[in-house]
Amino acid sequence: MTEEGDPSNKMFEVAGLAAAIADRILEQHAAATPIPPEQFRMLVRAARMLLDNGVPWPPSVEHVVMEVARRVEEAKAVSAGAAGASQGHDVVVNLTQALGAMKRS
Repeated sequence: MTEEGDPSNKMFEVAGLAAAIADRILEQHAAATPIPPEQFRMLVRAARMLLDNGVPWPPSVEHVVMEVARRVEEAKAVSAGAAGASQGHDVVVNLTQALGAMKRS
């Protein structure tokens, strides 16, 4: 039996919160609603915590992280001076900034 302060319980809670954040991001993206950068930062922090503790990501977290990674790679392939970036790149810009902030922390 696990106790309330047990690290595995805490990681279970982090996984649940990360999944809820990822689900919300997916809902906002589907509705073409702006996604606050803080949501990305929270997702990145939670995903990193899970990764550091050897806990697999929930499917929605993995989906969002992999999709953003794909878009970051696509954005890198686009020339820096390209005009008329699509609205979808706003998501990439926000997450890239969040990931950069996480690296500096």
